Amino acid sequence: MRALRFLAVLALLAAACNAPAPAATSPTPTASVDIKRTKLDISYASLSDQDVHKVSSKKILDGAIAAINAEIKKTVPDFKKFAEAAAVVKSQNPQITADRYADVAIEGMMSATPDCHTYYVDPSGGVHRSRPEPANGSLARIPTTGTSLGGPDEAGLAGRMLPGGIVYITWHEFVVTGTYKIFDEVRKMMDKGVAGGGRAWLFDLRGNVGGFDADTIAAFFLNGEKMLNIVYRGGGAAVWTSARKEWRLPDAYQLPLAVILNDRGGSGPEVFAADLKENKRATIVGGKSVGCMGATSVTNMTDGSRLAVVVQEFTGANTGNVGVQPDVQADDVTAVDKAIEILKQKF
Repeated sequence: MRALRFLAVLALLAAACNAPAPAATSPTPTASVDIKRTKLDISYASLSDQDVHKVSSKKILDGAIAAINAEIKKTVPDFKKFAEAAAVVKSQNPQITADRYADVAIEGMMSATPDCHTYYVDPSGGVHRSRPEPANGSLARIPTTGTSLGGPDEAGLAGRMLPGGIVYITWHEFVVTGTYKIFDEVRKMMDKGVAGGGRAWLFDLRGNVGGFDADTIAAFFLNGEKMLNIVYRGGGAAVWTSARKEWRLPDAYQLPLAVILNDRGGSGPEVFAADLKENKRATIVGGKSVGCMGATSVTNMTDGSRLAVVVQEFTGANTGNVGVQPDVQADDVTAVDKAIEILKQKF
């Protein structure tokens, strides 16, 4: 019904765009205004039908109008008025291409959802997020002390044995493909750490953009404990998950553990840290993470663009879509040193 409603709204727009020119001696039809109508309808339907937050149709449409108003620097109160002005807008703003028109409208629609996981990739590869978050934190910086354990590889995975037996590991994406699985590669890096006499783990996940199977790596350090809850669209009781016992690593790997986070990056690193924080298995050091834990459904468009809408949200007793709070606050300059100090106290 929502998709039909949006089609009806767009029909008003199309009707205005296709209205005949004023009567003249030799009347000619007014050319249709290309607003990528099909793409807008698909985007509207995806957001209204799938978003876990159940955003309203009105909020989606209001968001689109507000974005278009900002782009053309004039105020059109609603779609009906906008439909009446569409042809004039196009003629007076030739710099606004049909693709730009659609991109702006979709950005506006996405503003209706509070979740930063929703994003749109335009035909040129530009990424537009529903909740742009200004990031002040730095990316992970591999210490220069100690000895290398290898890397970085295609996921940015790198390891270093720091003085005192602290095994430092970092990567910038939870990559899982047919030929590369981040959980296998992290395990191999940990094997090197154990073989080298490691006494504690330090995972620096600042700037990590997320991906797949963060729960798998968290399960390396758990023993069947409860992990995060999954909230599906429609609400109701949350479905809780638990760590798979068969993924727990042997006792030699169950060393003190610290995870460094900040507001740079999100999703996978937040899920990993939250799973461990919920079970008091790791100390979280640094700053509050961005708050972007969920799963998306992706709609691919014929022009190569795609829209990812959040269909699941992950929450815990002490964590949710507001970010993972650190146990020990630290700025980016001192975070590694503070984490090392904490880990040495746990030997």
